[in-house]
Amino acid sequence: MALSLARRGISATVIEKRTGFGELGAGLQITPNSGRVLDGLDLTLPLKRVSVSSHGLMIRRWADGRELLEMPSDPARLPTPFRMLKRNDLHTVLLDAARSMPNIRLVVGRGVQEITQEDDGVSTTLTGQNGQWESFHGLGLIGADGLWSRVRDLNGDTSRPLFTGYEAWRALAPGTKTDKPRVNLHLGPGRHTVHYPVAGGRETNVVVVRQTKEAREGWSRDGDGDVLTDHVAGGSQALRELVASAQGWQAWSLFDRKPAVMAKGRIALLGDAAHPVLPFLAQGASLAIEDAAVLARLLAETLQADGSRGVPAAMAAYAAARSARAARVQDASRSNGRTYHLGWPWSIGRDIALRRLGPDGLRARYGWLYDWRDE
Repeated sequence: MALSLARRGISATVIEKRTGFGELGAGLQITPNSGRVLDGLDLTLPLKRVSVSSHGLMIRRWADGRELLEMPSDPARLPTPFRMLKRNDLHTVLLDAARSMPNIRLVVGRGVQEITQEDDGVSTTLTGQNGQWESFHGLGLIGADGLWSRVRDLNGDTSRPLFTGYEAWRALAPGTKTDKPRVNLHLGPGRHTVHYPVAGGRETNVVVVRQTKEAREGWSRDGDGDVLTDHVAGGSQALRELVASAQGWQAWSLFDRKPAVMAKGRIALLGDAAHPVLPFLAQGASLAIEDAAVLARLLAETLQADGSRGVPAAMAAYAAARSARAARVQDASRSNGRTYHLGWPWSIGRDIALRRLGPDGLRARYGWLYDWRDE
């Protein structure tokens, strides 16, 4: 968001509660809809250094690894590739770009405590690790602070996230040499696994989703690999070997939350703070990047035409432009989760439907998602 504003000549201050960026072992996919935004910020080359371009998707059955659907693609023929990378690599690319912009200020180790909307802007009271308080004032405030958003709470939406009954485990396994790296998806009853190469193919990001009764807040906690060894005991040999080779398992409970009011006055919400997306469509990061592009454009247009008094109108226009799409992506992700985890005999119908759909049908089904442009 800060980059999109700064490239349009608007100064931005980024406030981050943590003192650094990590998330080792967490991978993500940058699909063409959000990739176009990043390319427009002149990030194509640094992203190419840290990502792997996908050659498509392979879907298999959990128990025997039998192929259900293969959707090949040739990244050389795509104007914007499907990129696979580690989250902290994307953080590094964005952070390096932000540090190169003189009109972006980075403030770390501060948490938002209070927000006050005023006629000419928003005042924010922060506290740091040493307990000292400080205040910032700006023309507006954008809350991009995730599922458990403090800004969302302070802006009047105190609805709580709801536990889905699932948790996700992630880790890194050694990379494997292949001429056509791709996303691999294994579907099983009440569970699934997705894995794909990252870090130039040197590592493989592995995510296992399974049912659980216990919910815990937070992004990650250390996980015992032996738990997953038992969990995948009924999976294919290739899947068992992959999970056994992965190290540094982290687990997090999956929560859902209804969409928020995306803007109120001079305060807007972005990404998971506004519309958390379950990880069954690989769109959490992409939807946030889309949000940032639209909001930055609308703010720049409004500030140029009406000055600072137009900020609330720009925020409102952003909410109107994004709410329906965000809700559609949330619903599509929930639907995928239900389909992925079907048990017998319903899984038989799913498998038959996937084979009949075929690669062309699957591409057509998600054209609305991947063909998006900020127009």
